[in-house]
Amino acid sequence: MPGIILVISALLLGSLVIIFVYQTRHITQISGADPANRNLEGGYPLPSELIASDKNTYFGYTDIPDFIFSRMEGASYTEDAPVSRDELCYMTVLYWGTDKAAHKGELIVNKAIAEDVSDIFYELYKASYPIESIKLIDEYGGSDEVSMANNNTSCFNSRKIKGSSDWSMHAYGLAIDINPLYNPYVGADGTVLPVTADEYVNRDNNFVMKIDTEDYAYRLFTEHGFVWGGSWESPKDYQHFEKSQ
Repeated sequence: MPGIILVISALLLGSLVIIFVYQTRHITQISGADPANRNLEGGYPLPSELIASDKNTYFGYTDIPDFIFSRMEGASYTEDAPVSRDELCYMTVLYWGTDKAAHKGELIVNKAIAEDVSDIFYELYKASYPIESIKLIDEYGGSDEVSMANNNTSCFNSRKIKGSSDWSMHAYGLAIDINPLYNPYVGADGTVLPVTADEYVNRDNNFVMKIDTEDYAYRLFTEHGFVWGGSWESPKDYQHFEKSQ
């Protein structure tokens, strides 16, 4: 009898070892790295743990799903929008929040710049570049002013240029505004947008999330062929990066 118990115990132990090895290999294949070396806080790799295969997983893009487009209709996507739905794509990115935690953001961008944007936000996250919010502007009813006041980073919105009848580059999904509260639009007439950003107009001051020519976001966007609105003579649009097709 003791011999039988020993055999059964050995078989059970062997089965547990096999199951453990299988699960470990399975997790490794999914993550692309030894799971013992990855600390997925909130289900996301930390910036220091990001690996090459994470780019497609966490910074990918696809055709706009129906449930997303239904949120856009009548808000960011209007009947007279200058681009078709097929010219745009839905993108998710990780960003390092001002709360020093990982978050998932959503963007609608033109397909022509999708790979550039994926590369840029991948590098920003790797560098723990602080971004307070990345939500579709539809969360704010398509209101650029409300989105900016909430320091929300966004891209597509079928709207006209301020004080003009011409379409903004945002209406084509070819422009991105980064941390807009701290990097306001300053018009030739002195108009500041968002209206709550007066204290960030003086670019000689130092403050968090300020974009200038020394900033990492500036470097990445310009390396990918984007033009920075802060380099314009007038207006100054410190939050704004755009790229022609």
